[in-house]
Amino acid sequence: MTCKACGGEMIQKSRVRLVVVGVLMLASSALALVIPHFWVPAIILALTGAYLLCWAAMGRGGWCRNCKKFSFF
Repeated sequence: MTCKACGGEMIQKSRVRLVVVGVLMLASSALALVIPHFWVPAIILALTGAYLLCWAAMGRGGWCRNCKKFSFF
Protein backbone atom coordinates (compact mmCIF):
# COMPACT_ATOMS: atom_id res chain seq x y z
CA MET A 1 0.00 0.00 0.00
CA THR A 2 1.33 3.48 -0.86
CA CYS A 3 0.62 6.85 0.73
CA LYS A 4 -1.70 9.13 -1.22
CA ALA A 5 0.02 12.27 0.08
CA CYS A 6 3.71 11.54 -0.52
CA GLY A 7 3.80 8.20 -2.33
CA GLY A 8 5.78 6.54 0.46
CA GLU A 9 5.31 3.10 1.90
CA MET A 10 2.44 2.56 4.35
CA ILE A 11 3.06 0.26 7.29
CA GLN A 12 0.20 -1.74 8.75
CA LYS A 13 -0.68 -1.35 12.44
CA SER A 14 -2.71 -4.07 14.15
CA ARG A 15 -6.37 -3.16 13.62
CA VAL A 16 -7.45 -5.41 16.48
CA ARG A 17 -5.13 -3.63 18.89
CA LEU A 18 -6.33 -0.21 17.69
CA VAL A 19 -9.96 -1.22 18.24
CA VAL A 20 -9.31 -2.73 21.67
CA VAL A 21 -7.37 0.31 22.89
CA GLY A 22 -9.98 2.69 21.43
CA VAL A 23 -12.85 0.88 23.13
CA LEU A 24 -10.98 0.76 26.44
CA MET A 25 -10.27 4.48 26.25
CA LEU A 26 -13.94 5.22 25.56
CA ALA A 27 -15.00 2.94 28.41
CA SER A 28 -12.55 4.51 30.86
CA SER A 29 -14.02 7.93 30.14
CA ALA A 30 -17.16 6.72 31.96
CA LEU A 31 -15.18 7.16 35.17
CA ALA A 32 -16.08 10.86 34.97
CA LEU A 33 -19.67 9.92 35.79
CA VAL A 34 -18.53 8.66 39.18
CA ILE A 35 -15.78 11.16 40.00
CA PRO A 36 -16.52 14.67 38.69
CA HIS A 37 -12.86 15.78 38.83
CA PHE A 38 -12.10 13.54 35.85
CA TRP A 39 -14.15 15.47 33.27
CA VAL A 40 -11.18 16.94 31.38
CA PRO A 41 -9.20 13.68 31.20
CA ALA A 42 -12.39 11.85 30.24
CA ILE A 43 -12.94 14.18 27.29
CA ILE A 44 -9.34 13.69 26.13
CA LEU A 45 -9.63 9.90 26.49
CA ALA A 46 -12.94 9.82 24.62
CA LEU A 47 -11.61 11.89 21.72
CA THR A 48 -8.43 9.81 21.48
CA GLY A 49 -10.43 6.57 21.65
CA ALA A 50 -12.75 7.76 18.88
CA TYR A 51 -9.70 8.71 16.78
CA LEU A 52 -8.23 5.22 17.18
CA LEU A 53 -11.53 3.59 16.24
CA CYS A 54 -11.77 5.75 13.11
CA TRP A 55 -8.17 4.95 12.22
CA ALA A 56 -8.83 1.22 12.57
CA ALA A 57 -12.10 1.29 10.63
CA MET A 58 -11.68 3.92 7.94
CA GLY A 59 -7.89 4.17 7.74
CA ARG A 60 -7.47 0.37 7.82
CA GLY A 61 -4.60 0.75 10.30
CA GLY A 62 -2.19 2.10 7.68
CA TRP A 63 0.52 4.61 8.65
CA CYS A 64 3.00 6.42 6.40
CA ARG A 65 6.58 6.47 7.66
CA ASN A 66 7.55 9.49 5.57
CA CYS A 67 4.82 12.05 6.17
CA LYS A 68 3.43 10.55 9.43
CA LYS A 69 -0.16 10.47 8.16
CA PHE A 70 -2.84 7.91 7.64
CA SER A 71 -5.26 8.24 4.77
CA PHE A 72 -8.93 7.50 4.79
CA PHE A 73 -10.29 5.20 2.08
